Amino acid sequence: MQNLSSSRDDAQVNNPLAVLYGLADGIALVAAFLAAACILALTGLILTEITVAFFARFVPSMPSGIHIGWEYSAYLMGGAFMLGAGMTLRAGQQIRVELLLRAGARKYARVCEIASCFVGTATTVFLAITMSQLTMRMFASGEASQDSFTPLWMPQAALTVGAIILAIQMVLRLLASLMDAPVEHPELGAATQIEG
Repeated sequence: MQNLSSSRDDAQVNNPLAVLYGLADGIALVAAFLAAACILALTGLILTEITVAFFARFVPSMPSGIHIGWEYSAYLMGGAFMLGAGMTLRAGQQIRVELLLRAGARKYARVCEIASCFVGTATTVFLAITMSQLTMRMFASGEASQDSFTPLWMPQAALTVGAIILAIQMVLRLLASLMDAPVEHPELGAATQIEG
């Protein structure tokens, strides 16, 4: 029994796709924690904005809001969305349109998966390349926000990292679908952890 278990572990170590998925999942997990930090920061910013607005009613000299509230809310929301996208895809928590499969094309599920992975890979790789170019251009130009003077490459970098992680996960999903291997790892999903 122990030999069977160790041979299964050896097979996983020797499988290049499993090794790549292990690395990509680790990176995506770190990014997912950063996405959660963005949501916590966004929540704190909104609560602070509400508190300042409340006290401004009673203290005339107090500003009615935080000067950079809307700007940083957008940065944090974008960061949370993009940084969490790779882990969401890997865990199978993304929204999928399965009309073809429900309409009787379930026997073509693998073909549909491969086709959708090709489209997804092309889209996410294009997004990652475009976001990288934009971030590098922002960094080189030194462009900053007019309201907070924040260098725009900083929030762009978070979006770019998220786009690159999503593209890596999509490429691995395409490879897994071509090799008829599992494409999702549901145990990584937050919903799975809460429901379990």
